[in-house]
Amino acid sequence: MWFSGKKFRRIRCENIDKVLAATNPNEDIVQMLKAKAPLVTYTINDGNILHMELEFEGKHLSHVFKLGEEQEMQKKDGSKVKITYRLEGDSILHQVIKMDERTAYFKREFKENGVVMTIKLDGTDLSATIHYALVN
Repeated sequence: MWFSGKKFRRIRCENIDKVLAATNPNEDIVQMLKAKAPLVTYTINDGNILHMELEFEGKHLSHVFKLGEEQEMQKKDGSKVKITYRLEGDSILHQVIKMDERTAYFKREFKENGVVMTIKLDGTDLSATIHYALVN
């Protein structure tokens, strides 16, 4: 994956407020989306281990996921979500987050100079798009 280890910075969001209003997102995620543009790095190790790092306003969040396997994460409020990542080819990363009674679908398309991430919620016609530029 050409994008492994590269840093990307969010440059704009489309319709994200409506998607956030329809969910119960982790407070760290809300702060990150409202704060200065975060840096995100996706690193693939051993062919099936995804290491995702977020840096914003002096904070650093890091998560490791095995591609294709559902993992449970606990949010700060104690609720739990189930997350699955999978790769499609060499340039598309899918993420499914099962939370409470909803499921969110994230599709990250890695392009030559950045990433376009599309978010969709099941049971709604809501979607959002977030654009990231390649930093290094």
